Amino acid sequence: MVPFDRRMDWDGAHAYCRRLAERMARTAPDRYTTSANLSARRGRLFIDWLRNGRGATAVGAFSPRARPGFPVAAPVTWRDVERGMRPDAFTIGNVPQRL
Repeated sequence: MVPFDRRMDWDGAHAYCRRLAERMARTAPDRYTTSANLSARRGRLFIDWLRNGRGATAVGAFSPRARPGFPVAAPVTWRDVERGMRPDAFTIGNVPQRL
């Protein structure tokens, strides 16, 4: 999250987020990428600047997903990620234990 000047319009915020994401990716290309392509971002964090456009959506924490098994978008730690936790590890059936 980054605070913006209230006078910044949607297009300005979108452009700012793109420049910030691309600068992060240029500064540390081994850690960050702006590519949504799964194979291009392997082992790196995807900086998704496209979520900052008018009408764009994002999934909130503890939101069930409309996928088989009803996975839930749950916050994880870096340790969880490093251990290989899968994106579908939490479901509506087991997420209460995570809380």
